[in-house]
Amino acid sequence: MKRYLRVLALAAVLGLVAAACGGGNDNTTSNTGPTGTSGAVQSGGTLNAALLGDVSAAFDPAKEYYSVTWEFYRCCLLRTLLSYNGHTTAEGGADLHPDIAADLPQVSADGLTWTFTLKSGIKYSPPFADVEVTSGDIVRALEREADPNAAVNGYNFYYSIIQGFDDYGAGKADSISGLSTPDDKTLVVTTTEPSGYLGYLFAMAATAPIPPNADAVLGAADGHTKDYGRFLVATGPYMFAGTDQLDFSLPADQQTPVSGYEPGKSIQLVRNPSWDPSTDDLRPAYPDAINVSIGGDNNDLYNKVNAGELDFVIDGAVPPPILRQYSTDPSLQSLLHINPSDAARYLSMNLAEPPFDDIHVRKAVNLAIDKEGMRTLRGGESVGEIAGHIMVDSLENNLLKDYDPYATPNSAGDLVAAKAEMAQSKYDTNQDGVCDAPECSNILSVTDEADPYPKQAALIKQNLEPLGLTLNVTSFERTTMYAKCNDPSAHVAFCLGPAWGKDFPDGVTFATPLFDSVSIYPSCCNYALVGAGTDLLKKYNYATSPPIPSVDDQITTANATTGADRFQAWADLDTKLMEDVVPWVPYLFDNSVDVTSARIVNYSFDQFAGVAALDQFAIDPSAQ
Repeated sequence: MKRYLRVLALAAVLGLVAAACGGGNDNTTSNTGPTGTSGAVQSGGTLNAALLGDVSAAFDPAKEYYSVTWEFYRCCLLRTLLSYNGHTTAEGGADLHPDIAADLPQVSADGLTWTFTLKSGIKYSPPFADVEVTSGDIVRALEREADPNAAVNGYNFYYSIIQGFDDYGAGKADSISGLSTPDDKTLVVTTTEPSGYLGYLFAMAATAPIPPNADAVLGAADGHTKDYGRFLVATGPYMFAGTDQLDFSLPADQQTPVSGYEPGKSIQLVRNPSWDPSTDDLRPAYPDAINVSIGGDNNDLYNKVNAGELDFVIDGAVPPPILRQYSTDPSLQSLLHINPSDAARYLSMNLAEPPFDDIHVRKAVNLAIDKEGMRTLRGGESVGEIAGHIMVDSLENNLLKDYDPYATPNSAGDLVAAKAEMAQSKYDTNQDGVCDAPECSNILSVTDEADPYPKQAALIKQNLEPLGLTLNVTSFERTTMYAKCNDPSAHVAFCLGPAWGKDFPDGVTFATPLFDSVSIYPSCCNYALVGAGTDLLKKYNYATSPPIPSVDDQITTANATTGADRFQAWADLDTKLMEDVVPWVPYLFDNSVDVTSARIVNYSFDQFAGVAALDQFAIDPSAQ
């Protein structure tokens, strides 16, 4: 979300959930009271959860681009000027709400000036418990976000629309000219062009305030370019255990990090004594504490949920026996939760790496892939809809709902059509529909090591071998896989495991980070190298000569539109990508599927992050 999407895979139990839950995609379960009906819930207890893999950027908000971590920020650790309520779209979960801001911003008639007024009384966690958040603290966060070293692999490209942001990041200015603070409770933002999405940018964790610390330019974050996550000072209802022991009077390299986040091992959140619920309408913060183990075996973790030893697996894949049990047992069905996640799963082809520098090869791959088989390996119809294009339909007002330029019978692939396309490729020297050039053998491919990605990789290999394409597949831990896909120097030709969820409800969140040339490494996440120029290709030793297709101009044009025209502009870009660029094989518009332990009496799905809202888990008082 985005960001690196959490694993939402399920094992194949075709139709089971849809039958049990009454319609699959339309079923949303949230805010269930102690008896399974809507009602008051009680605070208290400890939520015991698990993560299969660690967060992707060590909890640093300047560069953290993972849906799971975004949920930790929204629910628990960081407040921003605007935020979300931790519910589904139908319950206002995609709408912006004031958080640190007293109200939604005032926007000038020309759309260039945005004025935020801050609430009073919002303070930081210890050791800054006496420090109140000011507008300058948000400027400090944006100055850190502009630093390319602090924000590497992150999403600072979004903030380029703020006047002077890029100049400051490049060292050409001493301040960001588009940010001013007339007083401690007012932030004025000036943009280079009108932008209807600016408000969403101030709901992202990169803009969360950073407390001042003596004369340090970046306050408490000073000196922590790579490890600020373990020195994070909270504004939300929770903080890392041990935050109160941080000593920012010491030089950064002598400071001891929090005990509540041990990378690769555990996360422990405790209540932030500075948090004032009277200033926060968005977070009920039901649990007294949240403990998260990191690592383990997926099946074992879900067995622990079933046994009541764990309450929830944040990034897991529900195994077949557990899914079957929760789907068919009436006493457990209220603990099974399915929600559309506004996310796409896809295969990404590197346009600079042979044989994928040939559009006919890329089109042939789209025609050959058995998308229904891919979905079956994830769990069947309940896990989502077959994707025929790139952006999720909600971002295009359903204009491309029935569009699929590579549709095949039963979405199972069409080898005849794929061979006809391959026959037009320069890598098929005798035009027989089989790629016979050396570049078509041993194609470097990477995927996620978690189930069901290895099984999907085997299916992809099987689909492509009749076309003469043979893959050399290596599996990695999820964050490592994403890093390999994103790094042009790795020369990964085919990335088999990515997924993408919207950053906020606008098509720009698919367009800019995935296909604009500004999002090629060290930014994120243009794995296909769409728009790569001569200098970049030379720098990373690519033999392919430009032009690599670019959609930069179309993204700029689309982003200048408003209203209904904006939906159409994103749909037009989607069409161009699918037909003229062909960087992906999109195969699934994803659902989120969760099971929770019997201790959990309240669940809500956070549409913003695309995962469950951790602050809204409530624990049965009798089980606390």
